[in-house]
Amino acid sequence: MVYDKGQDTWKVEFSSAGFLSQAKGPMAGFFQSQLPSGHQWQSLLVVPEQLTAESGAKLGSWAGSYAKRRKSELGSGKHSEVQFSDEEREFVPHAKWQEQIIADWAETQRRFNNVPGLSEDQQKQAVALFEQRQRQLADFLVQDSLDIQTWRHELWRLENNKSEPGANGLPFQEERIAEKSMETKGTPRKWVGGVSSFDEAFVTDLSGLLTEEQKKTSVASLADEALTTAKQKRLARMDIAVTGLIIGVGICLLAGFCTRIAALGGALFLLSVIVTQPPWVPGAVDISSQVIEFAAMLLLAAVGAGRWAGLDSIIHCCWSKCCGTKAS
Repeated sequence: MVYDKGQDTWKVEFSSAGFLSQAKGPMAGFFQSQLPSGHQWQSLLVVPEQLTAESGAKLGSWAGSYAKRRKSELGSGKHSEVQFSDEEREFVPHAKWQEQIIADWAETQRRFNNVPGLSEDQQKQAVALFEQRQRQLADFLVQDSLDIQTWRHELWRLENNKSEPGANGLPFQEERIAEKSMETKGTPRKWVGGVSSFDEAFVTDLSGLLTEEQKKTSVASLADEALTTAKQKRLARMDIAVTGLIIGVGICLLAGFCTRIAALGGALFLLSVIVTQPPWVPGAVDISSQVIEFAAMLLLAAVGAGRWAGLDSIIHCCWSKCCGTKAS
């Protein structure tokens, strides 16, 4: 917990975003889906797809036409709407992801425009900012469209390698597949990271439309509420809960108070960490220390250590004297 002098409030500095984003194994999709940003890139962008001469030629032709159109638009000052045809959605590798990003931004802009107290001019500026960010996003993704298509082809090759006979029986083959998996999983970070920076810039732009007078009224808090997504709110609540759990478990175990409950709470938290990094999954982080701590927590819960040297022993003694069964 840290104190923010500007906002005159306490804030949780811990964030579970990194913990969730690095999840691996069968539960990785569930944990990563809890992240507030990304716009479903795990399902819309991570799609193994074979790169053929035909699909490569189509994409190259489309990217060239897009570049010419954008050059013409910049010269005239008139911009066309950013959208894909049904045919383009089939061969443009980032089309569905881009549409999801734009849909999410549109929802953010709609919530902002519905904030009471905004002028009509501010609402028009918000729409203009939304359209500007759409074009920026399209320019960013189209320049890497061939790289995205090549990366999806590598995913397709990786899937084929995993399904080959003997892929799971030869150590060198398993190692090669593990290395390739790590390589392909790290590739989309630059695109996801770039879009994340656009997300932040878009929210900053919309917040900047407020006047100094509005920032001193309830309009500012309503705008902040509108610019915070449901997943961001859920992640903030999760961070508070995890911070409270860790601090609470630590204090209880040190004081020997409610030792069994505290130990079980700590064990459940450690189990959630272990589940995100299954040791049999290639590239998983070493969690041997967490496994040992998990076992220790279960041991503490089983023996009730607080009754030997802690507040639990005092409470148990007082309870026995006051409410215990008296001999006749």
